[in-house]
Amino acid sequence: MEVKYQFKIDTIYCGDNLDVLKDFPDECVDLIYIDPPFFSNRTYEVIWNDGYELRAFEDRWEGGIQHYLGWMRPRIEQLHRILKKTGTFYLHCDYHASHYLKIICDDIFGQKKFQNEIIWCYTIGGKSKKRFARKHDIIFFYTKGKKWTFNGDAVVIPRPKTHMKVRTDADGREYQEKTDKKTGKVYRYYMDKGKIPEDYWTDIETINREARERLGYPTQKPEKLLERIIKASSNEDDIVLDAFCGCGTTVKVAKDLNRKFIGIDVSPTACRLMSKRIHYKKDDIVGMKYSIEELKELPHFEFQNWVIERIGGKVSQKKTADMGIDGIVPISEYGSNLPIEVKQHSISRPDIDKFETVLRRTKKKAGFVVGFKITKGAMEEIARTKNDDKFIIIPITIEELLAKNKIKK
Repeated sequence: MEVKYQFKIDTIYCGDNLDVLKDFPDECVDLIYIDPPFFSNRTYEVIWNDGYELRAFEDRWEGGIQHYLGWMRPRIEQLHRILKKTGTFYLHCDYHASHYLKIICDDIFGQKKFQNEIIWCYTIGGKSKKRFARKHDIIFFYTKGKKWTFNGDAVVIPRPKTHMKVRTDADGREYQEKTDKKTGKVYRYYMDKGKIPEDYWTDIETINREARERLGYPTQKPEKLLERIIKASSNEDDIVLDAFCGCGTTVKVAKDLNRKFIGIDVSPTACRLMSKRIHYKKDDIVGMKYSIEELKELPHFEFQNWVIERIGGKVSQKKTADMGIDGIVPISEYGSNLPIEVKQHSISRPDIDKFETVLRRTKKKAGFVVGFKITKGAMEEIARTKNDDKFIIIPITIEELLAKNKIKK
């Protein structure tokens, strides 16, 4: 069934962004930031290993760079269409396809609407003995009309001290002076006033392993990066859109800065994480509600992700050879890090027998099994193992998950 994506602010959309954007009206958004796949062919770009993202990954790369550009062009065209005449557009990329993407953007926006090629420099990451270390991304900044928002004073950074002498005025403020050799005019720069950043940004680092905002999303961008872009190119109550939203940094920062937001991502798992990050109800995500029949047809990994997140668990990092553990429940009344096993069919007695082995191997006294139905034989085995082996196996049906936001223990 085709989903109709009605334009709504402060909303997360789950689906192909091209399908979503086609339903939006013309010139309805003030600021657009996108961080699309970089055409690196790295498998980590399939972040969640769910079926939707796997198919999108194959769509982008099968056929090489020209296929990728053909995939990107209609999306940038739709973004240009929905951008207000006073709006701004940022495209985040790296060396793999930046030169190709700039040609596309010049063609769609016009060469005169190009404002900056921002070089975001960082230090974290691998180094090479075969070439100079690649330590920067590229962010293209375009506008649509003759006027646009640019709040330079909102993003000032500390002014570095140069070789010029630092002086102090009568009020005790430090400053430096520079004399124009041609005109003789003296320019005074106060150290506490700061300056608008140039088009190379060296003061924002990538997210390290210990960072509090880190979510385990390999291409996650730091909130400070989005804060600078959103503060500079939008005002409070403006609408900020990210069409490749991933783990939701853009919508989170936009919400924190009192902007209205729209986030779009093809991965249901990413959309659920995004909604949790901004304290939204998962059922409010447009395009996310499933029926029993739809859940039966979901790709297996995405089905697992949906189930585990629904009961408050965490998905196993191993996608194959998981030894019967699809996820864990970090904390429960029965203990911590309890295993979850998910079956995309009815749970039978042999499934319970196998799960008992998982409990013994992991030395856990309790765990969860989830399926569409729990057979009579499975329930009898659950009762037996509780009495004889003192294991607590908690059965959950998909109907229960659909009927309740949280499963009562």
